[in-house]
Amino acid sequence: MAVLDRAIRRVLDRMRLGVRPRATAGRQGSHRSPLKAHGVEFAEHRPYVPGDDVRHIDWKAFARHGQLVMRNYEEERDAFIHILLDVTGSMSRGAPTKIEVAQQLAASFAYVGMRQFDRARVVPFADELDDLPLAIRGAQDLPALERLLAAAEPAGPTNFAAAVKALAARGTPRGMVVVITDVMAPEGWEDGFRHLGAMGHEVRVIRVGCAEDLAPTFSGELELHDAETGERVRLRVNKALLERYGAEVKKHLEAARESCQRAGGRWIEVDVEMPMDAIVKRCFGGPVHRTAAGSDR
Repeated sequence: MAVLDRAIRRVLDRMRLGVRPRATAGRQGSHRSPLKAHGVEFAEHRPYVPGDDVRHIDWKAFARHGQLVMRNYEEERDAFIHILLDVTGSMSRGAPTKIEVAQQLAASFAYVGMRQFDRARVVPFADELDDLPLAIRGAQDLPALERLLAAAEPAGPTNFAAAVKALAARGTPRGMVVVITDVMAPEGWEDGFRHLGAMGHEVRVIRVGCAEDLAPTFSGELELHDAETGERVRLRVNKALLERYGAEVKKHLEAARESCQRAGGRWIEVDVEMPMDAIVKRCFGGPVHRTAAGSDR
């Protein structure tokens, strides 16, 4: 089955990725650069100085005002879209599972980036980066994207900070980094987001959650198994314990959100039970979204 069905593609065909100019790459594409060039779209006039190329004199302005002025243009540039897909054990939870929703989101960002003639790259991560990231440049690459995502089985622990360091070590071009994850690992997020921001990337974090993250339905005497580390612990689960657990998870997610925003990033939350078209519109829409704590940001 295709990761993106026709209905979702129709929604995506109306979406666009806006990347900040200073996070764009060097070749011409569909994003505005702050650099002035003889490019695609008029930006401003400036006075003529001897030595300027006379082909870019605005003769109509000269006829109106009697002054020689040059036409400057904004250069449109490509943007690299780096999609970091969390494939750790906790992504197996939920119905549908978090990994299923994350796979569709990774495909969505790659698809929209491809349509804008950007260069999209999907990089699965757990405690390290996948050795074989997939570059998406055109429709001919979509079958390979389907195979990559279908093979992404959630397993193992998360080390986001180490994954970001590995990304930097590869000499990753500056662009937009989309992190699709449940942010359930207890640490590494602040260092990772700060490093991405320092590298000049525009950061967008898609926090994929499910009801079980905040309010598991366990009760009684249980042996719990950590989906990422494999650690096992026996304890008696009651209402008071679950309330304390939910409060700690909310506190953890709020701290991660704040560290993302300190790095200049956008934090977007979605739930696996939301319709996929609503998830897509939220992720490609404006910056105001509901947090796990229940407030609007």
